[in-house]
Amino acid sequence: MVSYLDGMLRYFEFWGRSTRLHYWMFFLVQFVLLIAGVVIDYQMRGGLSRSLVHMPVTLFMIIIHIVPAITVQVRRLHDIGRSGFWYLLNFVPFCGLVLLYWACRASDAGRNNYGDLEINTPALSASSIPAGPRLGTGRRAGAGQAEGRFI
Repeated sequence: MVSYLDGMLRYFEFWGRSTRLHYWMFFLVQFVLLIAGVVIDYQMRGGLSRSLVHMPVTLFMIIIHIVPAITVQVRRLHDIGRSGFWYLLNFVPFCGLVLLYWACRASDAGRNNYGDLEINTPALSASSIPAGPRLGTGRRAGAGQAEGRFI
């Protein structure tokens, strides 16, 4: 659950790293919430609809998870030493399998171009959320990131 909350609180954060555990736990909780939304809509309407417009809870779950799903995957790519632009393989037929393979790979040990592994690992502490307001790690270029690099 910590991985899911960390992913949601890092909503627009493309820099940094997300470990394999963080990535898969985020998507597991997201998937469970989506299934719960479908069940709720099924119970409310007495059946499934072909249109998402008639499934408001499911639509809400999809909308609130679009951006965090992208940012967690970009940070996962950073964790294995790849640029976030590799995310665009999702839009090429069958190339998403390469991203699935990379998501299953182990993290780069220690430091890479995108920062230290320990900084963004939720499993290492009770909470990865700092005491101050959280809209990113506060790290900018020069703190474990190449100058001018966005993704």
